[in-house]
Formats: sequence, C-alpha cells, structure tokens
Amino acid sequence: MQAWKQTASKHPTFQLPGDFGPIGGARVQELSMMAQVVWLVRDSIANEKKCAAVLADLEAFTTAYPEMKNPQDLLAVEKSLKTVLSSYNSACRLRINDKDSWPRAELGSFVPPNSGPCLPPPQTPCEYIDEKLGWWGYGRFSEKESWVGHGYWWKPLPSDAKEGFLENAAGNAAADCDVMEDRFHKLKKASVITADYDLLRADFPELYALSDADINKWLVSNAAYLSAGQVRRISKGGDHYEKLGITDVDDYIDKSDLCSAIRMRSGGRAATFFTNGGRYRFVNGRLVAGMLDVKGIGTHELADVSHPKVTGLLNYADALRGLMIQKLIQGLIDLEGLDHEVSTVKFYGIIDTGLAYQGENPATGWKNEKCVLAVRQRQSRMLDGYEGFNFSGVCPSQVLAQGPGRQLRRLLIKYGISAEFFPRALLYAPSESDGVTLARGATGGLIDDFEGTWNLQADSTGRYFMDFTDFYVLPRSPLPKCWRMTEEGLRNAMTLERTPFVKLVMSSPELRRRIFGEESKEAADKAYRAHLEKLSKDDTLLEACHKVDEKTGLIVPNKPKYCMCWCMELDDSEMTKWAMATSKSDKRVPSIVESIRANLPRVALPDPADPPPAPGYERLPVHLQPPTEANVEARHPAYHAGWTPGKKQAPKHDMKCVTLDPKKMGSEGYRFFISCVVPRPIALVSSISASGSANLAPYSYFGAMNHNPPTVCFSPCRNRGGNERDGYDKDTLRNIKETKQFVVHIMSNWYVDVANHTCGNYLYGEDEFKLSGATPIPSIKVKPPRVKEAAIQMECQLEALHEIKDETGLVKATMVIGRVVLFHVHDAVLDKETTTVMLEKLQPISRMGGNTYGQSFGCFDLPRPDRSLK
Repeated sequence: MQAWKQTASKHPTFQLPGDFGPIGGARVQELSMMAQVVWLVRDSIANEKKCAAVLADLEAFTTAYPEMKNPQDLLAVEKSLKTVLSSYNSACRLRINDKDSWPRAELGSFVPPNSGPCLPPPQTPCEYIDEKLGWWGYGRFSEKESWVGHGYWWKPLPSDAKEGFLENAAGNAAADCDVMEDRFHKLKKASVITADYDLLRADFPELYALSDADINKWLVSNAAYLSAGQVRRISKGGDHYEKLGITDVDDYIDKSDLCSAIRMRSGGRAATFFTNGGRYRFVNGRLVAGMLDVKGIGTHELADVSHPKVTGLLNYADALRGLMIQKLIQGLIDLEGLDHEVSTVKFYGIIDTGLAYQGENPATGWKNEKCVLAVRQRQSRMLDGYEGFNFSGVCPSQVLAQGPGRQLRRLLIKYGISAEFFPRALLYAPSESDGVTLARGATGGLIDDFEGTWNLQADSTGRYFMDFTDFYVLPRSPLPKCWRMTEEGLRNAMTLERTPFVKLVMSSPELRRRIFGEESKEAADKAYRAHLEKLSKDDTLLEACHKVDEKTGLIVPNKPKYCMCWCMELDDSEMTKWAMATSKSDKRVPSIVESIRANLPRVALPDPADPPPAPGYERLPVHLQPPTEANVEARHPAYHAGWTPGKKQAPKHDMKCVTLDPKKMGSEGYRFFISCVVPRPIALVSSISASGSANLAPYSYFGAMNHNPPTVCFSPCRNRGGNERDGYDKDTLRNIKETKQFVVHIMSNWYVDVANHTCGNYLYGEDEFKLSGATPIPSIKVKPPRVKEAAIQMECQLEALHEIKDETGLVKATMVIGRVVLFHVHDAVLDKETTTVMLEKLQPISRMGGNTYGQSFGCFDLPRPDRSLK
C-alpha cells in the first residue's frame, strides 16, 4: 500500500504518515489528498458541463499524475490541481440549493457511507475551494449567487505563515485556517478515566465484540497524543515546563510514536485523528475513515499563544462538566422525541494525560488541575453567512430562530436551562418555575427574545450542537434538584453581573423581590449595594472577578475573569459540585457515565397543545365521538346515505396536490411520513437476549401479514445512537437475531403510560419491564416473557428478516416477520360466541403523527360490494 497514490485501484486505501517530512510537509500532504479525489472522480469532472473551463487543467494533472514517483512531484501541478478541484467542488460536489434556511439539510449527503456517526466529519483537503467562493474574505467577495452556501470547505494554511499566525482560540473563523498537522506525540502515561462503551461500539463496528478494557486500550492507542507545538511548550524552556512541574519531558512523551491529524479552523485545542493507523479510503468520491475528535491536544506550532489563557490544554473539571451537560441535553432531546430534528455531538470518553498543573491553571484560575483529553464524535463547524463576521461556530440569532436551533432553545427554555450571558427566562417565567413551556409553533415572547445572547455552537449543518461547559440550570427548573443552581448562587451572580443586567433585575418588581428580597426599587438598591459589599470581601470572588474598584474596594460589575457569565462561574448545583469533587480526587470513579445517566430525568414534561384542540369532542360528528350509553346506536350511521356505485366522492377542500420528493425532504420526511400513514397499530414487543436479559419496546411500523398461518410483521429502524447512517441494531432486533423468538402485544388504553415508557433510550441489558412497571409472566412456547396487562399476547417464532436499504445500500430498517405460534387473550375482551375480540373492551391504541396517540372511537360498519352486511 502506497501512502499517497494508487492509480490502478477503484477502491484505494491510503494512510496518513505520522511525519510529513522536511520537503513540502503539510502542503504536500494536502496536495496528495486533493490529487487522490480528483483522480478518482476525473471522469465525472470531464463530463460535467459546469467544469468545461478547467478541462485543460484536468488534462495536465491526469497526464502527469500516473508518472509521479514522489508526492513532492505534485508541487509542479499544484495550480492546475487546485483549479480543477475548486471548480468541481464549488459547482457540483459541495454545492447546495438552499442557502438561507437551517438546518442545511443538503449537507447530510456529505456524510460518507459506512463511516460512523451520521453527522458530517470535518472537512479535509478533498473539500478545497478557492476562498472567494467560501466567504466574504474581507470585502473581496460580495456575490451571494456564487457562494457555496456553507462553511464545509477547506481553507489551507498560507505557505508563508509565520509563528503566531493561527488564532487557535475563539474569534473570527475567517482569520483561521484548516491544517494538516503531523508529529503528534504519544502520551506515555495516558489512561481512560471514563468512556461511553455503548456509543463507541455503535460508531465503530470493530469494537462491537471487544471488552471494555480492550476498548480503553483502543482509545488510548488512537487518541492519546499531544501536538508538537504543545510538546515544545512543556519541554525545558517552554512556558508550561514549570507550570506542570516537569523535570524530564521524556517521562511523559514518546517521541518515537507519532501520528498526524486534521485541525479545523476555529477548532482551537482540538484535532481529528484517523483511527486504524491513519488509514482512509474513498467511497463514491467521499473520504471514509474512522475518526475521533480530541480536545486538549495542545496548540499548533504556528499558533498565537501570547494570551496566558491559550494553554492548549483541557482541565478535568471542564471536560467532566461538558460531558455531564451533553448527556443531560441529549437525554432531554431523546425524552421529548426531538432526535430527528436536533442532536448533540456526543462524548466518547475522557482520557487522563498524566499531566497536571502544579499551582494555578492560567486558563481557569483553579489550582492543581489534571489535564485531560475529551474524546468526541467527529464534527464540522457552522459558517452562517458569506458577508460578515463568523464567530467560531457560534450560532447567531438568525440560525437559532429557525429549525434545530429554535427547537433546542424551546427545549432548554422548557427545562430552565440556559447558555446565555443573562437568562431571559427570568423575565418571563412564572414565579413558581424557571421553566417556560412553549408550544412548537409559538411565536413572540421568550422564544423570539435573543437579548440574552445564547452561546450555542453547532456543526456545519446547524443540527448538531457541541461544547456545553457554559450551560447552567436555573434554581426553579423542573429538572431534578441535583441539576439546579441554588437561589443564593443566582443572587450572587445577579449582584456581580454587568450593569445592564443588574438594571434588568431592578426593572422587575418580581425579580427585585426574588433576588434582593425587596419589592420597592429603593429598598432593592440598598440590598444590592449591601450584598455587593459582602461579596467583595470574598477572596475567591475577588480572584475570579474582572476588576476591583481601587477607591471603594468593591468588585466592578462585569463578566468574570475566566467564564462568560457569573451564573456559570457560580453554578453551585449538586452535579457541578460532584464534577468538581470528582476532578480533584485521586480516586477513580468507576462508572462516571452511568452516574450521570442515573440522574437524568425519566419523564418528559407535557407540551401545550399546538394549536389548541378545536372543536371539542362534543362538537364532532356523533360517529366520531367517544362511545357513551346515549350515542352507541347513533355511532353506526348509514354511512354516506344516498351514495350509489359509480358516483364520485370528493372532499370539500381543493384537490390540488403538492409533490414532495423524499430524497430532498431530509429530516422533514420522517414527520411527514408518520403523519400520512395513520392510524398505525402498535406492537409492544418483548424479546430476550441469549444471556437472558429481557427487553420491551413499542413499534408502530407494524401490521398483520396473513391469517393462515397467522403472521405478523414489524420494522425496527436503525438505532440512531449517534450513528444513523451506519446504524446498529435496536435491542429488540439484536435479541431476535440471537434467540429467533419474540412476543407481540396489542396496546390498550388502560396501560398506555406503561407501554409508552418502554420506548426510552435505555442501555442495552436494562429491563424495561422493571423500568415501566409492566408485569412479566412466562410464555409457553417461546422464551421471552409476556406482558400480563396486555389483553392480546402473541407468541411468535421468527420466519424471516428483510433489510430495507437506501439508494446507497445502507441498511435503514429491518422487517421482522414472525409466525404466531400461540395466542393469549384476556377472557374479558373475548366474545366466545363469535371467537372475536370486542373492540370496546380491547380499547386499542394507535399511533398518529408526531407524539400523538389515537383511540378507536369513531367506528362504523360498511359491507363489501359483493356481500351483505351481517
């Protein structure tokens, strides 16, 4: 295998070297990857009308490339190569049609097949375009029609870049570059602190059969590295040599074990490593590789490290807090059923580097902190416009006002969570709660109030959110108490905040009373002053504050020195205290991820109706009303009296159609489809693993296939646990593949809450019978238990599995076909004379669109045309 060129293979495999060498270095490596993709898609480029102007450059490259002996030979055709790739990428490969709305759904097609999680990976040199087509370029570009419409493209480091050129911190993304970076050094003392093993196994199929201990070794092998720039900083003479108390850097760094990675613009102290020794390949013109985003790997050699806060390292407390809040928010997304619309970049784990500050960490002000690596799913970064400042992936208000950004804010507002400089919910929330429940279609008020300035960061699509260290939970949030900061913490934060924020508190009688205990403005002003004087005597706060007034000795109202706001700085929730205590302890907590999950909410809060239900049942036609003693007969009308065969039946509305292409609908396709195919019966399926762990879950892609032999079918979609594109089996399907048996139950009104609770995103092996309250009873012919509460229970033997694939060949769902080998029916619902189930006794529940369930109220009889009604 050549590391840089394979011209004969249709599916070549390449490898990133750990050291790019002295000649050309990163520039040559970038050209190698550009050449690889251009060579593979050369026929497509030649046949593309939009690329007609670059055919001469294409010929120059394709003629020279097969004869090249070394990657440095690419420098001779660099101009032609870049011209061709920029033209093809901007006109075809990276072009999108919708440049205004979020999410950028078309970017979903950039996810390479069979490559891990469903969010786009970081851009590589294969996504190179001329910068003028990517953004405004400080006035060099102002033609929106030519803009590619997103930030998913490669901006290379200038060949003449000097030390200090790279920003490596928050700022304008236009001032930063994408970098191929080599000579990352292996950390000798690295060890895994915590990991989400289920997620890792889902995103990396090669880990599926490995033990947790072996996955720890894999993580360290693929992610535990420090950049060459950071190695220089921790070596003798570097600015961190004494700060970390290092006597011999060789005790910590293996200089013989090197690897390379991609550092995204605005990625700061993070880089993306290719797993499996840096190997990658191409599928349908897309680069495919296992990838790990690792934060805390240090600064680039050309980074501007003049500010003391730019340490390049990540402290354990911040990493743990980020993991904790990500799990909370993703848990709420899953709980609310919003995972088709919005999601998070998930944590794989945290690795101890073996390094620790001996004294104060200049980035946080805290002392003796451990330095760790946060390992996350691969990711890209948002670029929201072509004509102005783009702040390092942070979503501006126009992005947060629509699509995933709006739904995420609605969710955070509902549960009293904020990532704002000032939590605006305080101005809107009812006195008893800091959570404000808003209907999906709500407009105006809090959902459209962006004055608090949300610090929400998203990927290039605008759907996946990341970096959660600046989040906090308000004291009266409906979340469990352990997540909530205290009223005292909020009072302290509001006292120390910037003057405009204090004025907001003072402008509200209710807030004045809540924060300062006084309703009148005059009394609240005195209370504020007294509390500020008290806080200004606290040494910890004096150290954390931005400035102290020399004359008065009082803390000057402003943001704190190390955090974006005082609510985050003074977050004193039990979970935050737990994270701080855990990060300072020398003892390893064996199950950090499980400890966080144990404190997640289990039940979603109800949403208001959107729109309010109207008309009420009492105004519906009688045959659609719930059955009562008075209307039983009236609910069986002579349906459409007067109709004769051949007579047309038309709706009252206009029959003009809107045509929708499912390939272009993106995530909207799911909501549309399930709102079309209604009502859908629900199969509550119990299964059991080969080791004996029971599982219970509902499926509304379900139906009866035949009566002799009795055959049922249901279809589990691929589990989306970070990996919708590649996917992995839901627990039900996994168990059925192992044991070939299952039990299907029909959902009824009286136990719908129990049944609905089984659809939670629980760990494999967790018993949904216990979690939901369903009563397990033994089956007779199959191993999985039955649900006692279900009036219809069907023991089934697996007949066949049929995979449903998309146009790229990816499995998206699996049809499970089963033969019923035994029925069990509650005596109370069975009409023994006709051997049929009485509908009014069964009270079956069905699924409609969204989270809506249906009941069988409006039933009527209608004969077949060739038979009389009996």
